[in-house]
This record gives sequence, structure tokens and C-alpha cells, in this order.
Amino acid sequence: MRTRRLMAAAFVALFLMVPSLASAQYNEAPMLRALVEQGLLPPVEERLPIPEDIVVIEPVEEIGQYGGTWRTLHDNPDPGVLKMILYDPGVRWNRDYTEYIPGVFRAWEFSEDGRSVTFYLRRGLKWSDGVEFTTEDLRFWWEDLANDPSYGAVPPPWWGFVDGELMTVDFIDKYTIRFNFPAPNWNVPYVLASGFWNWEPMMAPRHYLEQFHPKYNPDTDWPIEMDQARRWWENPDHPVLFAWRPVEYVPNQRIVLERNPYYWKVDTAGNQLPYIDRIVSELVTDKEVRVLRIMAGEVDAIFRGAGNARDLPALLQNAERGNYRHLNGWINGAGAWPGFVVNQDYVGDDYIRNLLRDKNFRRALSVALDREVMNEAIWFGFGTPQQATISEDSWHFASPEGRQLFEEWKNWYAQYDPDLANQLLDAAGLNRRNSQGWRLRADNGQVFELIIDVGDWGGADITAEAAALAKEYWEAVGIRVILNNAPVTEIDQRFRNGLYMVRPVHVAEMDVWTFPDWVFPTGNEVRQWPLQARYLSSGGAQGEPPTEVVQRLYNLYVQGLQEPDIEKRHAYVHEAVRILMEEGPYVIGVVGGLPEPVIVKNNMRNVPNFGILGPWAVGGPGNTNPEQYFFKQ
Repeated sequence: MRTRRLMAAAFVALFLMVPSLASAQYNEAPMLRALVEQGLLPPVEERLPIPEDIVVIEPVEEIGQYGGTWRTLHDNPDPGVLKMILYDPGVRWNRDYTEYIPGVFRAWEFSEDGRSVTFYLRRGLKWSDGVEFTTEDLRFWWEDLANDPSYGAVPPPWWGFVDGELMTVDFIDKYTIRFNFPAPNWNVPYVLASGFWNWEPMMAPRHYLEQFHPKYNPDTDWPIEMDQARRWWENPDHPVLFAWRPVEYVPNQRIVLERNPYYWKVDTAGNQLPYIDRIVSELVTDKEVRVLRIMAGEVDAIFRGAGNARDLPALLQNAERGNYRHLNGWINGAGAWPGFVVNQDYVGDDYIRNLLRDKNFRRALSVALDREVMNEAIWFGFGTPQQATISEDSWHFASPEGRQLFEEWKNWYAQYDPDLANQLLDAAGLNRRNSQGWRLRADNGQVFELIIDVGDWGGADITAEAAALAKEYWEAVGIRVILNNAPVTEIDQRFRNGLYMVRPVHVAEMDVWTFPDWVFPTGNEVRQWPLQARYLSSGGAQGEPPTEVVQRLYNLYVQGLQEPDIEKRHAYVHEAVRILMEEGPYVIGVVGGLPEPVIVKNNMRNVPNFGILGPWAVGGPGNTNPEQYFFKQ
């Protein structure tokens, strides 16, 4: 399978967008031109930002043609896959995943000490209803939502805390905002580029949302009406900054979006984007039904939800009938799918906790697995048997030294060696067995039972099959395994509170500084160190004190946040990975390097043949500028 190796971008303190077109002549879609001629819409020049702040997008293949309806599918009533198409945060990933570039913010600048970062808004950028986007909208988010204790739906952002202290915000003028921290925090712009979840709460049009806040309207039903209004995909009245705006919502059926007449990007010929008139996305929760509809030609493009690598043979076989192509350069980007997370903070049994913390035990679990067989059984051979890592295309490993380290990590205790597994289990104290061959606990002589939690989430078929195979391999070396199948809500609670032993998950990330918890003991989701990480993140108010190894990893994380040089930050990641190898594995991988089914109609053009979809944080497919996709006539 093709792997795209990334070149790390040099870090600079100030990012600026490409210059605007020299000509002030802009073109627009026929449907918008008709509205201008009827006096229902201002001319395109008045709808765009000031010329130097307009974003100019270079098409992937060619200048596109206006028109058409993009038919697609989403798999959840909260349409995350649709939000990723509309990806347009303040800061964003570029198409090649090599650097962060300006988005809604035209530039940003750090203070010399890294304790403050100033963002500059695009002057004249407007919401989809024509009202200018200014720092007053961000003030509404900060003062009236995030810091209103009576409104819990938008809490203060986790990335706004340093050493347990929340940042302060200065609103310099209508186009300038500054975030201030008690210590250096060079990470802020990159966090804002992560998917949609960090930016979405900040997208708060004051002129619209004030009517739902008791500070401005004492008659509102607070906070119910605010919650309902903020669900923009269900609410055509909610202005947005995306290329397409919501115009119709039918509960549990479909979402219809139409081009945003005030969208702030043009192509290199001065044509206002997007090219495509509208998007119609239908809710289809059943994966098999989605695949059948794709094969029948009922979908124009789908990036997530077209099944997984196991569905590729059927999708490829029906490509001619459905008049579509599979973009084989798109990958899942998983460092492990699945990876078995081994809980280091197990609650309720000190013997089991100490056993799970014994690297001999975890290494035994790892080498007891025949990954080649599991790859064939689960993925039909499409993947690469390997240890759990983050994504191979991560910019942290772009250098020759980084590539070498990644290869070592990828193969660390990933061989199939049941004899070594038995030796390691003996060394971990499980050296006695009963008459049935089950290994016995050293503390009380009872059979040791390892519980694998399997939840009913979107990838449950993969995790369930992998867990069943792992059970066979681990029982072959004398470990009795119990599969705990439960609702994902229950599994998540066990996961966060240290009540699980082992859980199979999807492991994929490109930038561990924005999603650190696969490498460092901190972040929104805490994986193998749920209680120790909570202690560190809360300044000791919650959780349990860290071990020496976990403290070392956390210290590297803190040092990295305070380091302005991106290459040095990569070096901190490398040092952390070496610790994970010396003391690990903590997450036991099975298969990585998987392709991702991306299906596109033959006449939809300007869609690049490379993208990464496993780690949502990098914004795919939105980082490839779907606004420049088009239907070729």
C-alpha cells in the first residue's frame, strides 16, 4: 500500500495567506447572479472580504464548472461526517498534511515568551446571512457561553487551561483577539485546527444567538432554546461560515445544504467558491445499506461511511455499474485497528493492577498474537501486521531519524512467538497452572481471568472479531479470557474510571500535541492511564499520583508545549516513544496501514487521490477543499 511520507514544515511565528488576485473582478454562480440581478443579493465584490483577505484556492486539476447537487450519506443524527466535509476552522491543515495554515483567521502571532497568541480575523468576512464576522462573535462565545456557569453545553475549552489556570482573552478591536496564558502555550493554533469540535463552539453569531440568552432576552427558555438554536445542521436560521449553509432539515432523514452566497474563497480565476450548488445528505445508519446504495450509483461522493477495507472487493466489482471510481490513495491512517489498550490504573484489585503494569505481562500478550492470521481473518489481508503506533504519515516521523524510530516502534514485540509469551508470563508471576492449563494468580491461587470490554459502537464488528481471536491466542498460552459485550456508553464509563482491563479501540493520530493521549498521559480522553492522567491534568485534585514513568512522559509533554521550535517538539515525541518502547507496549496493536474506501462519481473532479481519514483531527476530507470539487459536464 502506498505511504505518503511527510516533510515537516518549519515553524514560524506568523502565518499569512497567499496574496489575493491582482484583479478585483470576481465571478459567481449563475444562481447567485440571478439573485443579484433581482436586487435580492449584493454584488459578489461586496459579499467577499476585502481583497487582501480573500482566500485564493488553487484547484487540484482544473478550474471547475458551477452547478449540480452532491448526494451523500451520513451515519449518525449528529452528522460528524458532514461536518468534516465542511471543515473550515480558524486554523487548518493543508492538503498534504505537512503544515497548519490560516483559515477563518488570516494570521496569528505569538509573543516572544509564548504566553500569548494574537489572532487576526479576515476583514469583511461575513456570515452566510451577510452580517460581518467580528470579535464580537468570539466575545459572545467566551463571555456568554463558555464562561456562563449556568450554561454547561459550552464549557471553557480544555486547551485554554495551563497548569490548571484558565486563559484570559483580550478583544483588541473588531478584527483582533488575544489569548493570554500563565505559561508558554505554543499549541493553541494547532488545537483550533483539529476537526470541528474545538472550533464549532466558537462559531457563535452574536446577532442571531443573543435572542436565546437571558442576558439579552429574559423571556427565552434558557438553556433549552439556546441548545436547539446552536444545532446549526438542524436549524436553517443559524448563520454559518462554511461553503454551504443549511436550508432544510428532516429529522432522521436528510440534511440539505446550499451554497453560501457570502463564502470567502475564490479560485485562481476569481470564481467565488463553491462550485457545487448544494449537498443532500441522507441519514443511513446501516453500513450494509450504505454500501448497497453506493454500488447502485445513488451516491456522488462519500469519504466516511462507505464501509471499510473489507467492503472494497464488492465496491470495486460494482464500480462500472455505479459509474464511480475508488480513490485508492486515500488511507485510514490507523496506527492500529484495533489496538488493545491495557489499563494501568485498574480499580478494585491490586494484584490485577500490578499484573497489568508488568511489562512482561503486556509483552506476552503482544507476542502471543499471530497478526498475519488476524490480518487475513479480519481485514482480508489489506492491512499491515504491526504494533500499535500513531499514524505512519504523522509529521513527527518525517525525518530519516524519525522514520527509523517509527519502524522500530511498529515492530516492537510484534512478532508471533508463543514460546516467548509463555516465558514472559512465567516471569510475570503466572508460572503455576491448574489441571485445565489455566494460569493461576500468585496471590490466592485462583484462576486469573482477563476481561476484554467490547462496546456496540460503529466499529463493533471489527473489535468483536479481533477480541474473539485474541481470546483464542491468549487462552492458548494459559490465560483465561472473558469477553464483556456491553453498550458503548457503559464501556466508556468503565474506560474513563479505570474499571476495565483491556479494550480494543481504533488508534490513529497525526499530531500528538493536539491529541496527546496516545503518547502522553493527558488530554480529553485518557487511555491507558485514566486516573494518573486525571491527577496530572487536575493539579492533583482528582485521580491518583503518577508512577515515575508516567511522570517522565508528562514532563516531556509540558516541555513540548513550551517549545516554539517544531523540530524540537518532534524530538520530544521521539523521546516519549522510546519510553513507550522501553516500558511497553501499553497498547497492543494488531493491524495498521489500512486503505479507506473513498467512492467518487466519475464526473466529480478536483478530488485529490490522497487523503487521511482515520485521525479526524486533520480535517479530512475538508482539508482538501471540497469547495473546489465540481461536476464536469
